Amino acid sequence: MGIVPGRKRDRQQPLRRRLVCLTWLILSLVCAWQASAEQPIHLTFQTDEKGKPPLGWVSKNKDPGRVYTVQEEGGRRYLRADAQDASIQLGYEKQWPLGEYPILQWQWRAVLFPAHSDERKKSGADSALGLYVVFGHWPFIRSIKYVWSDTLPVGESFDSPFSSRAKIVVIRSGRALEGTWVAERRDVLADYRRLFNAAGAAPAARGIAVLTDSDNTHSRAVGDYADIEALTPRLEKTPPIVLKSPLTLPSPPRGEGKSRFLSWN
Repeated sequence: MGIVPGRKRDRQQPLRRRLVCLTWLILSLVCAWQASAEQPIHLTFQTDEKGKPPLGWVSKNKDPGRVYTVQEEGGRRYLRADAQDASIQLGYEKQWPLGEYPILQWQWRAVLFPAHSDERKKSGADSALGLYVVFGHWPFIRSIKYVWSDTLPVGESFDSPFSSRAKIVVIRSGRALEGTWVAERRDVLADYRRLFNAAGAAPAARGIAVLTDSDNTHSRAVGDYADIEALTPRLEKTPPIVLKSPLTLPSPPRGEGKSRFLSWN
């Protein structure tokens, strides 16, 4: 019996279709993996203009530049906060899943502590350095605020004196490292579950904010922030503490407002 023309070609077509589908599936999985592996947030301030607030950051205050400006030292740019009897929050809104990226890592430097501060009391609730992770949407916002306290011991955690939806955690204390860049690293997911009594929860973080303030103590506070990033445990790093370098404390700014960014106290 002779061979029917085209039969061999008909047998090969389903195989080609299967190979095309398999290739498409593999490429789709690779693209999805690459997208999930990208860091959701990594802020370095290197491309921001010196002397102005960083791009992409927002505040309820009309002129956050009175407190927050990008500065440079040794070729490295960072966010300088200088608050004279002021409380202005600066926030960066970028959502990421804590279940995948539970680690937050950053560097900061305490330059000048507010006088007679005590973050547990309304009358003393000022800090040279405070960094928030924010959850939810108005009016059901929750936040964790990590502070470098002048007076309270490391490890202390408590409700903000302004709102029970804001939890404060003291992760650095005292003036022994004043003027020194220090690297911090927190498991925000573990902190969230502990502080909000939410075992098993894996919420999405809505963004971060910083607050260097001195309005409650009617004094002055100065602090610096740099290299803020969310990480998976697999990508977790251990950056060194940057050695102390000479600081020139600028003259205090004048005329700051006293509004609070979304009232994340």
